[in-house]
Amino acid sequence: MTDQEEITSIRRRRAVCPHPDCATGTVMDLVDLRMIAPESREYTWTDLDSGEGFLKTYPHQNWTQQECWICQLCGRSILEVIECKGTLHTPEELTRLLLWPSPPPRVLHQDVPERIRSAYEEASRAENAGSPRLAGVGFRSAVEELCKDQGATQHTLHGKIQELAAKGLPPDVITALDETRIVGNDSVHHGVEYSAEELADVAELVAEATVILYVQPAQRRRMAESRKLRHEAAKATP
Repeated sequence: MTDQEEITSIRRRRAVCPHPDCATGTVMDLVDLRMIAPESREYTWTDLDSGEGFLKTYPHQNWTQQECWICQLCGRSILEVIECKGTLHTPEELTRLLLWPSPPPRVLHQDVPERIRSAYEEASRAENAGSPRLAGVGFRSAVEELCKDQGATQHTLHGKIQELAAKGLPPDVITALDETRIVGNDSVHHGVEYSAEELADVAELVAEATVILYVQPAQRRRMAESRKLRHEAAKATP
């Protein structure tokens, strides 16, 4: 690979466009990259008694940079902020946060009670903002609201979950609720920052639990009501 080909490959990537109405795997072009924190200095050659000209210096081992990419399919911009460490020649990416387009929060089905949906959505907004501990606590809060709505009355969340288990809730649901409780406890009591993948998995566990407890029963009720109306209409037809 030539130097020019290497530079071109660095300035291009394959990714799924985050714009909802595009959302397609495509090639993106890097059109702007700059360090935004901490600010770096430009020394003139004369500052160094070396004649004219400029020398950009990046004396930091940790920095934050901003990248602007253009989707080749829809032509729109994607703005990201990246935390890095190492050197400019051998950087290690620590975190990457999408600023634009702002990622929509996860939402639960309308059949789920509002208090559960609200806590879940707030947790997802924290997740999107790169605040994993707040997200962990938020998903735990959604689980607590779910347990209360299901009639659990124990003082602790662990007790509430075990109370629901004794009432015969499916083991998969109990496991999902308890895993979310542990993530929330670790986040608030021990300062644990779970990875984006781990938080996404917890969010999916909570969503699956609400499908089993609320969405599927509501769908069955609606289908039963639909069959009843169709049956009554058939009986009324001469």
